[in-house]
Amino acid sequence: MIAIEDLRVELDTDSALVRAIDALRLSIERGETFALVGESGCGKSMTALALMRLLPENGRVTEGRILVAGEDVLDLPESGMRAVRGGRIGMIFQEPSTSLNPVMRVGDQIVEAIEAHTPLRGAAARAKAVEWLRRVGIPEPERRLDDYPFRMSGGQKQRVMIAIALAAEPDFLIAD
Repeated sequence: MIAIEDLRVELDTDSALVRAIDALRLSIERGETFALVGESGCGKSMTALALMRLLPENGRVTEGRILVAGEDVLDLPESGMRAVRGGRIGMIFQEPSTSLNPVMRVGDQIVEAIEAHTPLRGAAARAKAVEWLRRVGIPEPERRLDDYPFRMSGGQKQRVMIAIALAAEPDFLIAD
């Protein structure tokens, strides 16, 4: 389960201190679907970034707890958080063009996620990456595995991001 308790996030801007999230409370069980909706700028992305501890430099959690299976991720060292990101919680970012590494083949990016969070290595990890590309609808996945992001359309890049987020079969998935 993910439980967010009284989360407050502030952003230090040039003109003022902005409270991006104010006392958010929610809980999500494994297998449950939850949609956080609201107008642009209301804190949806900040909530996702806070949960993953990926806030921008000018952002910080000032209060609250974020519990994943009872463990407060805000208390974890960065090395512990790396196991949560991708392994326990996958995230599909808004903009695949800035999220994918432009000088790294898409297959290598998927394999990296698989090898970081599963026991699969080498050829087995590559075969799993091909399987994920096929599952997200990329045509000719064996060939496209070796493409760089610039060779793909925006929709294909988004599908690659989905494959990366799902590759380690995390307990939870955030789609920003």
